[in-house]
Amino acid sequence: MIQRQQRSKNDDQKKAPSAEHLRAQTWESIEGIVALLLKLMFEILLDQAATEQAGAGRYERTGNRKKHRNGSYPRSLTTRFGPVQGMLVPRFRQGGLEHALFAPYQQRTDDVDKALGTLFLNGVSTHKLKSIAEQLTGRPVSAQTISTIVQKTDQELEHYRTKPIEDKYEYVFLDGIYDKIREIGLERKVLLCCLGMTKEGKKELLSFHLVDAESEAHWTEFLIDLKNRGLKGKHLKLFTTDGNPGLKVTLKRLFPYKRHQRCIWHKMTNVQAKAKKRNRRALMGQCKLIFASPTRHEAIQRFKTWQRQWEIEEPAAVQCLAKDLRDCLAYYDFPKEHWKSIRTTNVLERSFREVRRRTRPMGGTFVNPASADRIYHNVFGMLNNNWKNRPAPFTHNS
Repeated sequence: MIQRQQRSKNDDQKKAPSAEHLRAQTWESIEGIVALLLKLMFEILLDQAATEQAGAGRYERTGNRKKHRNGSYPRSLTTRFGPVQGMLVPRFRQGGLEHALFAPYQQRTDDVDKALGTLFLNGVSTHKLKSIAEQLTGRPVSAQTISTIVQKTDQELEHYRTKPIEDKYEYVFLDGIYDKIREIGLERKVLLCCLGMTKEGKKELLSFHLVDAESEAHWTEFLIDLKNRGLKGKHLKLFTTDGNPGLKVTLKRLFPYKRHQRCIWHKMTNVQAKAKKRNRRALMGQCKLIFASPTRHEAIQRFKTWQRQWEIEEPAAVQCLAKDLRDCLAYYDFPKEHWKSIRTTNVLERSFREVRRRTRPMGGTFVNPASADRIYHNVFGMLNNNWKNRPAPFTHNS
């Protein structure tokens, strides 16, 4: 008797569905209801559009009729809520129905395409994206579909590169990043970038262009384009660069009365490269103290001490810093709470790291310049949105 009761209890436990199974069934029911409601809503809107264009309702006899219905045809549409199947679209004897719900041959809504394109541009491979799309929308996508979706971002890129720039930035950062482009052979190209920072510390990547070399001519074209779009420099106080000679010459010509800050991180990297390996730790440890000084006067005194100690044994390293010391110390003329942000191009370097993270799954090489532009635009757009929603890191006290 006891054994029979135990067996019956075990059978009941086996028959009882688990909580996970119940949750799955619940969400399947919800998805089915949502898809049905979407189908009904689309059909109601399409029928209303058909009535307006025909000038009369279904089977209505009137002298104001403009078109005559000719039945309907079924079609499907993938939405972010799942696939809508068997939707009936009215048609006329005099031509197709005009409406704004979706394009004639559109298979997915625009928000689905945008989500899939963003996933791809953020590093999800085409192979993984197929299964992700199927899980999210109930339908797989092909590699060609992903390529077509991504190409839609070209219009957004063109708008980004041509939209007017508000002339409100006090600090501007300029730098270039080298990347590999595989189109006809393997080429190295340079991405020229510009980032602006307001007096409150708000950052925005203003523009970028992929060019053949970081030359004076290319920097000139890049900066002239920025000026034509509105970056006149009315409130501009300081440019921070990595020290490229061509860029420095261009800035003096196009923005002749603006201060220049030499990125101290790039400069210390150059100093270290010119020092003997056995001296690098001691030499660079003392060199860092120069830029940790509380005042410009103290920084100059520390430099002179460092110079006397190393100018005999490491003349090349000492000369490397001495020739750019004035530009390296420009940040001392600005509010102290701004120093850390304006004395290096690290804000751009961090942006470049985001690009590297995206290109790592691709072997660190872009397929062609167009692919590079799309990925840069996506990464920089994401960073701009993040910065836009963050509080300002400092306030202007000058």
